Amino acid sequence: MSTCTTAASRVGLCGSTDGSSLTITGTQQQQGTNPNTDARRSNGGPGGPSGSSAPSGPSQEAIDLAACMDDSGTTRCAPRQNRTASPPPSPSIPPATGIPTIVISDLARFAPASVLATAEPGNVGIAGMPTNFTAAATPQIEDGELFGVPLRVRFVPAGYDYTYGDGSSATLTTPGQTWEALGQAQFTPTPTSHVYREPGVYSARVDIRYTAQVDLGGDWIEVPGQLTTPGATQEIRILEARTALVAHTCHENPAGIGC
Repeated sequence: MSTCTTAASRVGLCGSTDGSSLTITGTQQQQGTNPNTDARRSNGGPGGPSGSSAPSGPSQEAIDLAACMDDSGTTRCAPRQNRTASPPPSPSIPPATGIPTIVISDLARFAPASVLATAEPGNVGIAGMPTNFTAAATPQIEDGELFGVPLRVRFVPAGYDYTYGDGSSATLTTPGQTWEALGQAQFTPTPTSHVYREPGVYSARVDIRYTAQVDLGGDWIEVPGQLTTPGATQEIRILEARTALVAHTCHENPAGIGC
């Protein structure tokens, strides 16, 4: 035996069972039909069994409605509305193709030319005294093509790596200025000066580190990292200075020591 709720009974969802199968009976009244006319049809009247099929079972709307009703007949939810089929998913759009990611090493062939370090005065110095170095590096723009795409590359000096030729080196962020531009006397220390301890000829150079930006036709795009341009070699002649204590100047005594 199975129990039948009032809600199920109202929509014709109750039936009988013999233990091996369940028979559910019910009627469904179509909108605009007359129950009396339906009864006559079921008894062989006009529109009866000879001209119609067997009564259909409860509709899906009735089943849904029964699930929403309690024993008092109160509706707790609305019957399920007809649902339209979901539209098929749109075909995926392949990602836009573009040039590969540009890294700093890709720009090596656009790098600025080497810079020649200079020392004053006249690439000559005195042992034991500061020799002032300067490097004339400025921002530069190069035009070209990379990965088949035209572009512009802008290089900006960011660092100066001096190699003095005597085993010493310095990593600086300034290109250096002359003593005159700094308002200093000759042979005084500067941010880029170096002291050679022994007289001789030294091969000095300055390697310039650049940051880079590329323009692919829109705006400048920063490229991470730095690109180094090795510097050209410059010979620096360092002399030995000798001092002597004399009683007269060379003007007063042209034949004096050191004159």
